[in-house]
Amino acid sequence: MFDKFLSKIEYVGGKISTLTYVGAIRVAFVKLMPIIILGSFATLLNNVLCSPTNGLPALSSNLLFLTDFAPIFTAINYATMNFLSVFVVFLVAQALGKIRGIDDIFAGIIGIICYISLVPTSVTRVFDVATESYSLSGESLGEIVIPNALAVNYTNTRGMFLVMIVGIFATEILTKLLKSGVMNIHMPESVPPNVAGAFEVLFPSITVAGLFGVLGFVFQKLSGLNISDGIYKLLQIPLESIMQHPAGVIVLALLCQVFWLIGIHGAQVIGIVKDPIGLAAIAINLEAHEVGKHLPNVFTYTFWNTYATIGGSGCTLGLLIAIFFLSKRADYRKIGGLSAIPALFNINEPLIFGLPLVLNPILAIPFIFAPVISSIIGYIATSIGFAASAFITVPFTLPPLVNAFVSTGSFKTVIIQLICILVSAAIYAPFVIAANKQAGEVI
Repeated sequence: MFDKFLSKIEYVGGKISTLTYVGAIRVAFVKLMPIIILGSFATLLNNVLCSPTNGLPALSSNLLFLTDFAPIFTAINYATMNFLSVFVVFLVAQALGKIRGIDDIFAGIIGIICYISLVPTSVTRVFDVATESYSLSGESLGEIVIPNALAVNYTNTRGMFLVMIVGIFATEILTKLLKSGVMNIHMPESVPPNVAGAFEVLFPSITVAGLFGVLGFVFQKLSGLNISDGIYKLLQIPLESIMQHPAGVIVLALLCQVFWLIGIHGAQVIGIVKDPIGLAAIAINLEAHEVGKHLPNVFTYTFWNTYATIGGSGCTLGLLIAIFFLSKRADYRKIGGLSAIPALFNINEPLIFGLPLVLNPILAIPFIFAPVISSIIGYIATSIGFAASAFITVPFTLPPLVNAFVSTGSFKTVIIQLICILVSAAIYAPFVIAANKQAGEVI
């Protein structure tokens, strides 16, 4: 019965992991990660160096001049975190264009054009009584409309799911039109190749952009909403609500580990859901932190790295501790020694495939449940306010304990992560002992 279940999971996971669109989205988010980290660290440096309440200027009046440099970091953060949707639609379309064999840069540009054609290009500002200035919301005593402008709601992470959809469909339609040759304008051979190429893509580009423009217009007329707001309410808000509930985090952790257990890269399979939601959540936390408000989201991109993948998928840093203290098997200790350094940077493929953990009947149970238990501990500690919510995106290769502090600025978060490491080691311990007995070793 269990073998049949694993067989079905393997089939589904294999299909998902080989989907072209999943691959394109995965490539896009890998390329996007340095940009997100740049924006997050700009905020971190702003707090440390320029904040008059939390940074160096708070320590001495002689350092108050540092507050003058805050606009530098604010500008960097704005240029990164508030344009993530634009970056994603370009990168998804670019990645898919490369797969389909067309000009990938041009595909990315068309993706941006198609997305912007779907969202409002004017911003309404109302007079806010509290601040006595015009803002995007407030008690209206009058309003002004700014034409030819994009509201930040349509360029930040709020549009994340729509931009992935647009990047895929725009590139697929463009590819079909270009490869069919029906709309291509063929220039004489005497025309330089660059000029001829521009004319060949002219009508396919106009057609693709026109289709998306019409789609946005029709959706607005039928629903009374622009398509970005519609997708956000229909798809993204429900998914975000699910992932901010402990059950959503548990299910995601379980799925990730089951895929890993049968040899499929679980993090990549679930990444199509986890990464957009996690990045959107941490961007919202960052905005709240900048204005001194409560950070609303427990689950974020960094929450996953802090609690569900300590030492890599499966919280295998705990497994290594159990091996070093309890294992009498020469093969386990040898592989553990070779895997220790990579594990400190949350890279555990040597352990997963070298031990192996894949299809391992003894270590399967702790491999599945250690990250689930760790995630539950982290979720509860964050929900009750002991551990802090993350507002800084850090590289997944940042070592445990360090990533907990840098992402939240809280030593209490470090304590909770340390507890999770010890709990994971305790979960793995009896199964490591069982592996000793299986090999005929005496403890």
